[in-house]
Order: sequence, then structure tokens, then C-alpha cells
Amino acid sequence: MRRFLSVCILAFIMSGLMPGQQEEKQRAPQTTEETTYEFFSGIVQQLPEGRLTVSRAVLGKPAESRSFLIKADTKVEGKLRVKARVTVGFKSSEDGDVAVRIIVRSPQNKK
Repeated sequence: MRRFLSVCILAFIMSGLMPGQQEEKQRAPQTTEETTYEFFSGIVQQLPEGRLTVSRAVLGKPAESRSFLIKADTKVEGKLRVKARVTVGFKSSEDGDVAVRIIVRSPQNKK
């Protein structure tokens, strides 16, 4: 009898029919529209009205610069200014790259 119960429990675990596992599988699929965007990190070079230009230099690669549109629904975390380190979450559109989220990195203390 013990062996039969052990086999049944093992079968449930292997088949994924445990109650906790079913909930995880049901929650996992999310809408891709909300969370799918690319990232670009660097230093703010220009900050004209409604736009943001960020450049970065990676060792062994040429310097790269990108410009992003800032719209009313763009979320900005921190104080955005020239020479600030930022990470921009963006989506590509017909008008260009549109910033969805801008995270301003705090300056590191130099000792």
C-alpha cells in the first residue's frame, strides 16, 4: 500500500498536476505588449525638449549614440539632466525610438 501511494505521488509530481504548479503555469503567460522593450545605457549628451540623446563607449567597440523621443506617458525615475548616467527602456516605432522608461543612476561617491 505504501509503495502504491509513493508511486501515485511521484506520478502527480512528474505530470505537473500539483496545485501549486498549476497556478504558476497559469500566471506565467503575460501580455507581451506591456513588458517587451529594449534597453540602452549611457550618459546623457543632449536634452532638447521632447528628446533625449544618450551615448556610450564599450571597450573594443566604437562609441555609439542614440536619440529617443520623450512622450507624456514616459516614466522618469530620478532627476534627468545632461551628463547623468541613465538606462532607457524603449520601443521602436515609425517616429523613431520612443522612451518608455528612463532610470537616472545616482552618481557614485569618489573617495
